[in-house]
Parts: sequence; C-alpha cells; structure tokens
Amino acid sequence: MTAIRVEEDVRSGDPVPPALPRARTGKYWRELVFSRLIPALFFSVFLARYLLTVWDSVHAIRQPWDYLFVVQQVLALTYFTMLVVLYSTRLPARGTDHRLAVIFIAFTGTFSAIGASFLPGGGRHEWLVLPADILATAGLVYAVWGLAYLRRSFSIIPEARRLVTGGPYAFSRHPVYLGEIVTAIGINLATFGLPSALAVLYFVICEVLRMRWEERVLARAFPDQYPAYAARTPRYAPNPLKVLS
Repeated sequence: MTAIRVEEDVRSGDPVPPALPRARTGKYWRELVFSRLIPALFFSVFLARYLLTVWDSVHAIRQPWDYLFVVQQVLALTYFTMLVVLYSTRLPARGTDHRLAVIFIAFTGTFSAIGASFLPGGGRHEWLVLPADILATAGLVYAVWGLAYLRRSFSIIPEARRLVTGGPYAFSRHPVYLGEIVTAIGINLATFGLPSALAVLYFVICEVLRMRWEERVLARAFPDQYPAYAARTPRYAPNPLKVLS
C-alpha cells in the first residue's frame, strides 16, 4: 500500500488533508470521446481490413509485380495503424478552426477518398494496374513519412499543436495531404469511372481548402515562426532542385 504524505499546519498543528483531484469537465470528456476515441475506433476498422488484405495479398502472389501490391498494402496498414495510435495520444490543440463548414468539408473530403474505391467504376484497365500501384505506393510512402514527423500533431480538422519543419516538411508544407492525394489518384486510376473521378476531384478540392485553413491556424498559433517557414517552403509540391541539393 502506498502511504499518503500528510503535512501539518505549522501554526495549528492540525493535519492538512491531501488535495483532491480535479473533477473532469464536460470539455475534457467531449475531447476524449469525439477527438480521440471515435476517430481511433473508426480508423481501427480500416486497420483490421488491411490486416486481412495483407495476409490475402501475400498468399496471392503470382507475378513479380504482385510484390508491389503487397508493399502498398503493408504501407496502408502502417498508415492506419499510425492514425489509430496518433489520435489516441495526440497533444492538446493550441489553435483550432471549428467552423461548421470547415468541419463538414474536412470530414466529407476524407471519407470521399475512402469511399471512391467502392463506387461504380469504368471497368478494370489492365494496362493501368502497374502505373496505378506505383502511384499509390509512392503516395503512401510520402504520407507515412509525413506522419512519422507530424506524429501527435495530426488532425482531420485544421488545428495547431506544434510547428513541424523537419523531414518532408522541409520540402513542402503539407506532405501528408500531398501523399494522400497521390494515393487516392493511384488507387482509383485503374478502375476510373465518372462517380469515382468526381469523388477524387472532391477530395482534392477539400484537401486544398484544408491546407489553406490549416495555414491560417498555424500562423495565428506561431506568429513568430510560421511566416518565415511558409516563405521558404512550397505549399504544394517540393521543389526538385531543393530536394536534390
């Protein structure tokens, strides 16, 4: 049993009771449920799905390029595993943009990328399968790399926790968004149809809007550091000359 140290009041000699822990506020519980548990549980569904997909894809290898698909599935599994962990342990926000339109676009845009692959397509174009896998794999590599540096600052809604400028963030301001856009195009390229094309287009528009909203939040939260970072770092794609230098 752990002993509780009780200090005595010097003047009266009476024992001073230990301080009671603070009661959890409604804001704390809303943050816990809606900003941590529900998103983590949602992404856990995809984590479980990709666990099964990786297992099936390993046992379905027939051609050399099938290994690329396995790598893609492992990266997707890594991506969703990171989302579950990061959402469960992320840092408190220093700045937010919780306008209703912003929340709506952030969430519907995210889900449109996920749902695009389930929409009716234009048939499978075999000649596009390999380029699509290469594109999706490259996008996932970049997104996972970005998450590895963003870590506990990740959020779907524009929020500021800490200013990340290392790794892929030294080459562009939004590497996770860029990786997600490339991945969404790659996943749907080989079965492109009008519904999935519109869903991907909506996703890209939402990602661009999220970039701009997030930059405003970061500029308010880090007024001394963010303007200088934004001035030297491209918003969208990395500058090839800077990457190679």
